[in-house]
Amino acid sequence: MIAVNTQTIIFLQALLLGAALGVVYDLFRIFRIAIPLPASAVVAEDVIYFVFCGFVSFFFAMTVNFGQVRFFILLGETLGFLLYYLTVGALVMKCAKKIIAAIRWILLAVWKWLLRPVVQIFFWIGKKSGRIFGKIGKNMKKVVQKHRKHLQTNRILLYNYFKNRRSVSKNRREKIRREH
Repeated sequence: MIAVNTQTIIFLQALLLGAALGVVYDLFRIFRIAIPLPASAVVAEDVIYFVFCGFVSFFFAMTVNFGQVRFFILLGETLGFLLYYLTVGALVMKCAKKIIAAIRWILLAVWKWLLRPVVQIFFWIGKKSGRIFGKIGKNMKKVVQKHRKHLQTNRILLYNYFKNRRSVSKNRREKIRREH
């Protein structure tokens, strides 16, 4: 049997633990406001939060009450969470929303006035250089094809020796035979 004064101290500790778990939950909420996530990620965050709360509650019960689960401990955690959530938590969330909105406004202004013109200049340079290099590439392709045809028709190489044998004059064939 636990004395009443010990139960009261444990209950007050459970109230503080519930408020601390409320602070952790507000961190998740602030993160959700700052970075919008899909519903599956929100569910995953909630599962992680509740598993975390379960472990913390288990370790709390192990340390202060020798592992015995008492209703007043669970009630204290729940009341501590609700007191934080409905009072200080509401104020924290209002401030967090305003701070996040201000940060977004600053980042948007920096993007609009500083970064976007630089990015647009790079895109413009990329388009112009792409057109120039495209034209150079087409011209080089034509030059390579022209020289390739020139090599195949005017010179007798090993890979086209038999193809061009008929087109080569009789004197030229004699000269080639003597060289080999």
